[in-house]
Amino acid sequence: MKQAILIVVGATLSACTQGGGQGSSETDLQGSCEALVSAETGVQAADVNAVSTESVSTGTITTIEVAGAQAPWLCLADATGVIIGVEYSQEG
Repeated sequence: MKQAILIVVGATLSACTQGGGQGSSETDLQGSCEALVSAETGVQAADVNAVSTESVSTGTITTIEVAGAQAPWLCLADATGVIIGVEYSQEG
């Protein structure tokens, strides 16, 4: 059972860097961002939701709502679609 869980988590997180490029869809990117924020916060995936993705000169910024958080999380991806980090949008 433990091995099956690790395989699922590994496959989910590997989607964060696979493919990249122009072929990655916004939905795939949002799903990867949700998985990373869920892992970072310890909040179950059902309570982590991407609400928007904005194109910026360096790539994209996806806004993620997390149950119980006072402010959204941000997921930053480069121009090729590779996620470069997640961060809480409120200092503290």
